[in-house]
Amino acid sequence: MKSLIQFACAVSISSGALASIWVVGEEHPIPISDAEEDLSGATWNPESQSLWVVRQNRRIWEFAYETNSFQLQRTLLLPSDIGGDIEACAQVNQWDTEEVYTLDENEGRLARVVDISGTPIVQCRWDLQEVNNGNKMPPETNGLGAEGLEFVPDANLLSAGFRLPDGTPFNGSVNGMGGLIFIGHQLGGRLHVFDINPDVSQDFINHGSFATPESEIAGLHFDRTNGLMYVWHNTFSGNAMSISSLSSDESIGTIDTIEHYDSDMPSGNLEGIAMVNLESCGEFGSEESERVIFLTRDTESPSLIYFNDFPCTQPGACCNMDSCVFVTEAVCMNLGGQWLGDGSTCASCEFSCSGDTNADDNVDILDLLYVIATWGTDDSEGDTDGDGIVDTNDILAVISAWGPCP
Repeated sequence: MKSLIQFACAVSISSGALASIWVVGEEHPIPISDAEEDLSGATWNPESQSLWVVRQNRRIWEFAYETNSFQLQRTLLLPSDIGGDIEACAQVNQWDTEEVYTLDENEGRLARVVDISGTPIVQCRWDLQEVNNGNKMPPETNGLGAEGLEFVPDANLLSAGFRLPDGTPFNGSVNGMGGLIFIGHQLGGRLHVFDINPDVSQDFINHGSFATPESEIAGLHFDRTNGLMYVWHNTFSGNAMSISSLSSDESIGTIDTIEHYDSDMPSGNLEGIAMVNLESCGEFGSEESERVIFLTRDTESPSLIYFNDFPCTQPGACCNMDSCVFVTEAVCMNLGGQWLGDGSTCASCEFSCSGDTNADDNVDILDLLYVIATWGTDDSEGDTDGDGIVDTNDILAVISAWGPCP
């Protein structure tokens, strides 16, 4: 028998249990001029149904799906005071298509740009590398700096049971943005968390950072429809993508990982990631159970690509004896658990009480004595872990399940 903690550790620590093969098929290029190199960040706006991509030199492009392909809608040059090494972009209010946030790697600068269709201006900016709240985001070092940018609304964080990196329960943002800004860093693969005042420059709280499964982060995408953060890693050993539900209950300072793609990954210096949300499954040339994922490629051609067959699966309850974790179906199958379906909850699991040898709904001294009495046999009641023999493992299982059955 595995306890809840043991089973959760198998999910969050064992790379073998988490490793998933990239099941997405053929990449499709999106023609983009003047972006043969230094194409960096991307973000998808579900309201306008359009893709925004940025280059380090402050140029930004908008694409929309027309006539069976993604077509350029407009190209803009953003103001110089956002910085000179733009690595990422994001939209906080997805209903306001006249606003975009950008991230400069050199200065660790977040900027809010408004009036996109008119004359873009920087309304506010925040240099996030300053010491704040006892925390400091590292500066760019040897070309490695802040590269991923995303906003997560309070509603999603509260639903996930999110905790701040120091383990403090999250009760909502306090600076008026209605959520938190997440920044992925290339140094150490840390995910930094900020509470930003959107209307006052340099007014922010740095809540520290989380560890992730890889040593580098190149891009971030958060899907508000399923509550998952997709973290793109572009390490020296190759590309990888981890998926998090933004739960951090089990290990303070480490964000959860419910799936980790690290085999048969797309090649090249891929840095930015964006994805259409679940409501757009089956659109933009995808099959009904699939959706589009975009990636930007730096210094190589083609520099902007997409795949139209990324799975539309959602996490759900994975039941295993008397424990449950919230993961995707592929991970649950790797763990040998019982998958209850997309969006299911652990409340639906029917737990057994394997240490209860006499079926009195309580694991106590009577069960311990029974295991001892049947030692060395294949007695089905004494063999609590079902390995065919009553031994030390069964003694330990009874002890770990001690008390009333769940």
